[in-house]
Amino acid sequence: MKKILILYFLLLSLFSFSQNNNPLINLLTEDLQNLCKNNVSDIVYLQTSKGIYETEEDLWFKGYLLDGQNFTPSERSKILFVQLIEDRTGKVFWEKKYEIENGFVNGHLFLESSLPEGTYTLAAYSSTSFTKTPKEFYDFKKISVVKTIKPKTLDSPIEKDSIVQFVTFPEGGKLVSEINSNLAFKAINSKGLPVEVSGTLFEDNTPLLNFKSSHAGMGALSFTPHEAKKYHIQLTEPKLDRIFSIDSIASNGKVLSLISNTKDTLVFKIVQNGAIKKEMVYLRLQLRGTAYYIVNGFLEKESIVKIPLTDVPQGIAEVTLFNEKGLPIAERLVYIKEEQKLFIKTDLDKNNYTTREKVILKIKSTDQNHQPVVAHLGLSIYDVIFQNKQDPKNIQTHYLLSTQLKGTIYNPTYYFNEQNKDRKKALDLQMLTQGWRAYVWNEVNLQKLESKLTPIVFDEQKGKIQLVNGNKKKTSSSDNKRVIMAFDWQEKNETDLIMTDSTGAFTINANHLKIGEGDCTYLKLLAPAKTKYKITYTDHSFEIINDTRKTKNTIYPLPEIKKIKPKEISSFIERNSINKLKEVLITSKKKFRNKYIGKLDSIAKLGDYVCRYNFLNCSAHPFEPDNIKPMEGTTYLIEEFDARGKPKTTMYHHDSYTEAQLLNKFNIALIEGFYEKKVFYEPVYDNITINDPLPDYRNTLFWKPDIITDEQGEATVTFFCSDLNSLFIGNIEGVGGDGLLGTENFQFKVNKMVN
Repeated sequence: MKKILILYFLLLSLFSFSQNNNPLINLLTEDLQNLCKNNVSDIVYLQTSKGIYETEEDLWFKGYLLDGQNFTPSERSKILFVQLIEDRTGKVFWEKKYEIENGFVNGHLFLESSLPEGTYTLAAYSSTSFTKTPKEFYDFKKISVVKTIKPKTLDSPIEKDSIVQFVTFPEGGKLVSEINSNLAFKAINSKGLPVEVSGTLFEDNTPLLNFKSSHAGMGALSFTPHEAKKYHIQLTEPKLDRIFSIDSIASNGKVLSLISNTKDTLVFKIVQNGAIKKEMVYLRLQLRGTAYYIVNGFLEKESIVKIPLTDVPQGIAEVTLFNEKGLPIAERLVYIKEEQKLFIKTDLDKNNYTTREKVILKIKSTDQNHQPVVAHLGLSIYDVIFQNKQDPKNIQTHYLLSTQLKGTIYNPTYYFNEQNKDRKKALDLQMLTQGWRAYVWNEVNLQKLESKLTPIVFDEQKGKIQLVNGNKKKTSSSDNKRVIMAFDWQEKNETDLIMTDSTGAFTINANHLKIGEGDCTYLKLLAPAKTKYKITYTDHSFEIINDTRKTKNTIYPLPEIKKIKPKEISSFIERNSINKLKEVLITSKKKFRNKYIGKLDSIAKLGDYVCRYNFLNCSAHPFEPDNIKPMEGTTYLIEEFDARGKPKTTMYHHDSYTEAQLLNKFNIALIEGFYEKKVFYEPVYDNITINDPLPDYRNTLFWKPDIITDEQGEATVTFFCSDLNSLFIGNIEGVGGDGLLGTENFQFKVNKMVN
């Protein structure tokens, strides 16, 4: 009891690292902080308006760019590069740049009718989230694309598969002779899916105890190993011929085990066998690269250590035991403060609605203490038939689990569902069987990173002013300095002047991309018409992304294995009466992307004329007031003569320029701006429009990615139902200003109006 009190009182004196004079404690803190100093990236999460889409629909998405340590909105990047990739072929069907505003993106893309059915990856990259290291890539969302939605009845039967991996994980890192220890285990098949198992632990070929998995192929057993004896495991279900040996039982050492995990305190037991002398040990708790507490004290044989969780945020914490020399000798991952999150409460004015009826939804965001939180939320309400029930990712699982561990997690949403009473025990098994070296904030993993994260894409792009003839002859610095004007083709006086440096180089940033209003921005060198310089600018961002993406290990959580029961299929779905119109291809005589390029084309043709004697470009009458413009397809005389001395004729054709030729002719460069924002269509029905005979077949009733609750944590939205007679689901996700994450779902029914 004396040892317990000494360690506990020592703990109370170490709340502030700056006031502690123990050099080793300071070193254990500073080493970790130095490793993280330049290695904290942002993390992107994509929330989509639904999980399943039909072709010829808009895919709406919200991008969250949050700081990797505290999960607060990050303003370090201004451009989000987005791709839509077909999983089967790896073909990129869409790639555009979107503006990041205060850490959020409001975006959409159109799913063309030519898209093949299948699973697609919607991936996002920024200068602070997509870097050379690490090799793992998490920032994407899986969606399904179909030609026509159909009710899903039953999944195909799950094929049985033999276990390819059964792995054991000693708590703390190793088994020590004559110390009772916990041994966790995990069983998966060749597809990485869990396999429920049972078996027997043998000691010198004698059965010692029986065990079985308790969640997703994971479980734990407790026994006291002895160095002189041999241990192995034999599985009885499924029955396998092979045995699994338990090796490397240390003769001497220390064992770290978790006794309890509450919202206020962690309690650990530290035990060493009798062969080790009394020594000073240190126990450090760190979460996402920040050391919150370090406990030190003398260990003789066994001690209990309490670590308070005051001011420690939710997430995966790493608890490391160090010896008197500061060397790690045992480690344990613990998930703490599972109850600390953004609670989102939704309140509908009704549970059932008629078609085209107005819906009023009240939203309340609070913390775990029921205190209001100002939160940035995204809300989507859609027909339940478009829900992908097996998508295992949401904003909580992405930031709090998937991106914190190396490796794929099975059904992470299970651990955040309060209906699962065993979720805390199951989550602790996940921590034990993932292995502490899988923690991305582990010092060994941090040491493998570069001293500073190297971006792959950038918010700024470089261009240059070069000599037209490519002459390498040196010119003076003052001669190379030029001014470039960036302007909007719509001529709304949105311009910016860009100065080059002494080498002729200039920089394009996110502000210049906004000038073009989603289409493009033009660059014009302010110089005489026949200047010897030209603008050179090419953005290779997506080419670099494609090359780098192939080197990354893309990690997406595995969906839960389950069959969809017939009763889960909504009886309100009526799709047979909805006929999709055949695609209509609208053609245009427009040759160029916008009016500005057309204007350049007209200017390029202004130089031709016909004199009063019907000569084309007559050298004798170049500036006569009665000269006229030549007509396309008309025959004119030219200043060439045949053998009889008569002038030859030619049929006039305007020079045909491509867009690239016109830009080059006028020494103008084009940069593609942010993809244009689109307003989500929301009809408003009143006493007159409610009887509009035009059918309303919207399956996504509402999409709003930028709901911000007030100081009371409240917000209210309204929308109208469509003509679909169905069950609708609402999905709301978001983040609080202090980094709290939350998600909530709700449902309501829509019935046809009764005449």
